[in-house]
Amino acid sequence: MIHILRHRLDRGRLEPMPAWTGVRSPLRVLTAPLARAHSLPSLAASFGRAAGRLGFSHYVISRLSRAPFAPKSEAALEMICAHYPDQWVRHYQKNSYALVDPVHRTAFTRTAPYRWCDITDLNRLEQRVLDEALDAGLANGISVPIHEPMGRILLVNLSGPASVLNGEHSQRLAYLIGTQFHFELERLAKQHSTPTSRRLTLRQCECLTWVARGKSSWAIGKLLGISHHTVDYHVDTAMKILNVNSRTSAAVQATALGLISP
Repeated sequence: MIHILRHRLDRGRLEPMPAWTGVRSPLRVLTAPLARAHSLPSLAASFGRAAGRLGFSHYVISRLSRAPFAPKSEAALEMICAHYPDQWVRHYQKNSYALVDPVHRTAFTRTAPYRWCDITDLNRLEQRVLDEALDAGLANGISVPIHEPMGRILLVNLSGPASVLNGEHSQRLAYLIGTQFHFELERLAKQHSTPTSRRLTLRQCECLTWVARGKSSWAIGKLLGISHHTVDYHVDTAMKILNVNSRTSAAVQATALGLISP
């Protein structure tokens, strides 16, 4: 019996797939720089180069989260890195399109990459966002939603020629670099979370959480039962600890390090 079992195992044994370790391997060219990233800026730069190699001219990576008691259509947006036309970014922010962007709505119901042209059931405002993105030079796009704990989503948006987006191979590689960006982002957060977490107080984390959700100091003070001057003090102190120059950057950095969960 033992002999027969061994015989069957030998017949069914699969040879290991060869490792793609050659310097010309397309996967190695795409992924190795992301794995070597030592900071968020270097990770973002490596991702941008990988996206460019795949033919994507523009990209943005953000984190979506639905604030407690907020309508299902509304999601808080945290920008991590972006390479979009400046004029479109200003127009997008001015009109608060993050609240009505169909690309964001779809992310909460998808687990696999999706093309923007495949999004259905668009209302008038959602169609307007896509039409104006087209006018801004973002005609074709694909999104990679990566679901995280507490209902958050790391959303990787890539824009480029239709010929790139329609190819299954390109879609798979877009998914690959998107998920690796997430993996390396988590790696960097773990490397920096322990020393920093000891230096941010609970109140500082609470204030930054509400900053990430788009609340003003006055609104945060009302929510926490403190004055807006006290809120500013906690946020300013957190900015110094995190070595950033703005409230938004402090919220982004604290989120990336895993100190808060907007």
